Amino acid sequence: MSIDTSPAIEIEGAILETAVSLDETSVRQAFLDRAFRDDPAGLARMQSLVSSARQAATFFVEAGEYRADLAATLLTETGLSDPSPHRPDPDGPGSIIGIYRLIRRIGEGGCGVVYEAEQDQLIRRRVAIKIIRLGMDTEAVIARFEIERQSLAMMNHPNISRIFDAGATAKGRPYFAMELVDGEKITSFCDRQRLDIPARLALFLSVCSAIQHAHQKGVIHRDIKPSNILVTQQDGESIPKVIDFGIAKATEARLGVNAWTSYDQLIGTPAYMSPEQIDMVGIDVDTRSDIYSLGVLLCELLVSRPPFLASELMASGVSEMRRIILNSDRPKPSQLLATIPPEELREVTLARRTDLAKLAIIVRGDLGWIVMKAMQSNRNRRYQTVNALAADIQRTLDNQPVSARPPGGLYTLGKFVRRNQVAVASGVAVIASLVVGLGTSTLLYIRARDANVEATRAGSAESYLRHQAQARANLSKAAILLADGNVSEADALLKENPLESIEPSREAADLFRSLARLNAAFGRWAEAAHCYTVIRQGRVSYLQANVDDILTVGPAFLENNDLAAYETFRQDALASSAPGLSTTKAQETLKACLLMPATPKILEALEPAAKLCVQHLSDEISPHNETCWEAFSTALYYYRKADAEAALAYTRQGLAAPVLVDAGRASLLFVAAMSSQDLGQKDQAKKDFEEAVALSRHAYDPVSKQLNLNRPFWFDWSVLAILHREAARKLDLEPQ
Repeated sequence: MSIDTSPAIEIEGAILETAVSLDETSVRQAFLDRAFRDDPAGLARMQSLVSSARQAATFFVEAGEYRADLAATLLTETGLSDPSPHRPDPDGPGSIIGIYRLIRRIGEGGCGVVYEAEQDQLIRRRVAIKIIRLGMDTEAVIARFEIERQSLAMMNHPNISRIFDAGATAKGRPYFAMELVDGEKITSFCDRQRLDIPARLALFLSVCSAIQHAHQKGVIHRDIKPSNILVTQQDGESIPKVIDFGIAKATEARLGVNAWTSYDQLIGTPAYMSPEQIDMVGIDVDTRSDIYSLGVLLCELLVSRPPFLASELMASGVSEMRRIILNSDRPKPSQLLATIPPEELREVTLARRTDLAKLAIIVRGDLGWIVMKAMQSNRNRRYQTVNALAADIQRTLDNQPVSARPPGGLYTLGKFVRRNQVAVASGVAVIASLVVGLGTSTLLYIRARDANVEATRAGSAESYLRHQAQARANLSKAAILLADGNVSEADALLKENPLESIEPSREAADLFRSLARLNAAFGRWAEAAHCYTVIRQGRVSYLQANVDDILTVGPAFLENNDLAAYETFRQDALASSAPGLSTTKAQETLKACLLMPATPKILEALEPAAKLCVQHLSDEISPHNETCWEAFSTALYYYRKADAEAALAYTRQGLAAPVLVDAGRASLLFVAAMSSQDLGQKDQAKKDFEEAVALSRHAYDPVSKQLNLNRPFWFDWSVLAILHREAARKLDLEPQ
């Protein structure tokens, strides 16, 4: 039997899966009656599908994770519950998983269960552990679980929950450990703390920064809502944390699965979904879908209401719900404010430390325009980047004109007056004297002339800014296409918007950096190297944003066979290597700067970093996952100094470390092979070389054009490939 799983019936698919799981006929019928109220044709069609689907238990399994969340929402909204018993989880509270002890269950999604856990080895801390749900460990689900894990691993932002560790339970079920966010959803926090509008906007700007960071990494959230943004207290400061970055990613063809790191039960709701999500269910959904959801969130922060209430959407039936979201006009925040019952209005205004008249003026002004632009049904009319949305928010705080509002002379003048009240007061007196002295006709002529000049200048500036914003938006889209494997489409966009056309800035550098890493992960070395070159030409350092930048730039240049660019990078890296290095920074600097033979001057400059690694390796501490790389970097340093005996000693120390990844072991073996060759130990050199090749062959593919999620740290494998080629030349062998 062939079942239509087209995007148009994805929500109906969630209803179908829910109905199929209900064993009680009466409960199932009541559920369908409620879901398809006033839609007899839809009800009849669904009853027929349920009858067929209950005879085919595998129906709609492929999208089970997302639909499980929708199913939970549907059951909750219809007031029914699933009477089916749940299978007990053998990895429950009290279980030991790796170095973690499970404490209690705090959430669950379509394919995963989340526990609060305690880590008592190396570092004592509480974390959240997500484990694949019992019975869901199919190949497809494990692949999606891995994508979620890699999505979180890509993030490095103070307002995004972090991932710490990953592995598998004793029974082989994959898990990962992430930051336990013990906070309160952003809307509840703002109301409880009675934050005024500027304070709410400050929190919202932090959320925008986090989402923009995700977009630059090629990740689309797709489930932005208050319960997925938790505010926690750190050193007396309120810090919003965006969670659940696993439910959707640009590399996925569908929405994924919720990953909860809080104490709240998180269930997706259509009230925050963009029209394209409802209509196309993940097909051709881009970063602008998140911008729509941010607009809904901003609306709720302002007036305590989203444009469409979840309860009203669900009560209307699925077909009507889709029609409302796809075709209805979004009410303005001021209109939503007018619908709030009088008994609730007082609490709404008190929670914002204002009165109704002032709040009405606020939401009818710039903030109302911003909300409506972010929530445009046509995504081409929305803000094209999150940064553009955040910039307009900041302009409102600074009393500057916003791009969301149609320009007008009185509007711009009003903004100027509010920003410069004292200067304007003085200016008024001067203007009055000019009017008396020059006459009305002269003044009108001057005003008309100046207005024309300013309009021309402003129009030119606005056109330029729009061009820059569109070009950056296209580059972001190119990064997403590249992450999704659409290389030809990404290339076409990049040809239309060459990197050199973007004005240098920290924001642009971050975008180019993300694009460089995605290109490198696909083995597109020329494109990756070009991105880094453009960053440097823009006089924005490519070594200042992320701790692992120093590890990515050098390999990209060498893989592109651009030795001159690598030498320039090496000098930049040495210049940024300040006194007081951490051990991690020291080993990374050695590793990045010694991928090619070095001059005595370079080796002298690297001596402090080498001494720090030597000292750390000699300390009597328990081995850890950096021991391998510290030993490798130290061995590589001594090999470049032509001290083969010392190099060989440190490779053996690294190979004896209990925590060792394949890339690290193989890299150590290649250095050992070259050192043994220098010492005349040719048999041992060949043995080490062959073992290194065997370790690396299954993981490193230098001509791969597809993103390999099993090697997210592509630069480690690139370092390995560089050493492989050098060792083969040294031993007079062909690279294998």
